[in-house]
Amino acid sequence: GVAHIALGFGKTVVEGEKSLRFSPHFPEMLTQFSTVDDILRNAQRYFYALRMVDYPENLSFDRNGNLIKRQIDEAEDEFPVRMLTSSYIREEHRIRDGSGHERITTFAQVLKYKLFPLPELIKEVLDIGRRGMGCPVEIEFAVNLNQVEPGQSEFYFLQMRPMISETGEKEVDIDDEEIARSFCYSQKALGHGRYRQIRDIVYIPPEVFDGASSAAIAREISMMNNRLLQKHSSYLLIGPGRWGSADHWLGIPVQWQDISGVGAIVELRTEKFQVEPSQGTHFFHNITSMGIPYITVDERKNDRIDLSWLQKLTDSLDFKYVRHLHCDFPLLIKINGHNSHCVILSGNL
Repeated sequence: GVAHIALGFGKTVVEGEKSLRFSPHFPEMLTQFSTVDDILRNAQRYFYALRMVDYPENLSFDRNGNLIKRQIDEAEDEFPVRMLTSSYIREEHRIRDGSGHERITTFAQVLKYKLFPLPELIKEVLDIGRRGMGCPVEIEFAVNLNQVEPGQSEFYFLQMRPMISETGEKEVDIDDEEIARSFCYSQKALGHGRYRQIRDIVYIPPEVFDGASSAAIAREISMMNNRLLQKHSSYLLIGPGRWGSADHWLGIPVQWQDISGVGAIVELRTEKFQVEPSQGTHFFHNITSMGIPYITVDERKNDRIDLSWLQKLTDSLDFKYVRHLHCDFPLLIKINGHNSHCVILSGNL
């Protein structure tokens, strides 16, 4: 398994912000903390806490209305921050596991000095879940640190769900001829199998995407989704940036109900629009746990999508940002889950 942990409320992990990623089997091998510069670049700088002071007289029920985003440095004297951070010695350009003025979130006390057996607990719960569900699982958990006896801290198991949906196919081979014939090729796709039921494409051209308009784009997608649901038609969703992003400048902030009829998703990353993939978000894990292929196309990595082929297809509905394309022949999506390669082919190519 791979764990993502963060100081404070889990919104940091859910929204794909900076968190620490590690394997519970090798908790001291932290690839994003390989050098001091890596640590400074990747360490968590902010955390979410429950607002306890200066709370407004009128209760707010807005999303995250009771949370406050704090800087690590502002809380350096508070117990959770002291326990989960190390010190950066600027004059020597090194990290020291001890007290100091410039705090860096490293979780060294837990992962290196084992004051609390977090990796062992994660391994045990993952193993119980795998044996119980018969497949790899994703879990969510929280830890309440004990200030007096850190070894007696409380581990709360919150949620478990299967990570994969079996397609019944053992091997999916993708040859060079199929790659050449495909209108979409990716080397970073999640899923496994052959998917043949899709004839409709919901497409947001990269040139029309604008962070200021992403909420309007999400509303158009929701309307399109409802129309296709009435026709019982699943569709291929293609667009730039992160799907389900909480930051509307990084992608399109759809919720699950906005795309509930989707059959497969393509996330485009172009030379002009580069963001980290969505693979740490709650939205993302909900998609993959339902067996919906998630395909990332990155122009810099020799992936490709033939936008000119899409432009030739006729729109069946007129929206400002979103195009609805219908294919005469069903698409064939092939994903090899072992090497993450994917091709999408159409019968009229």
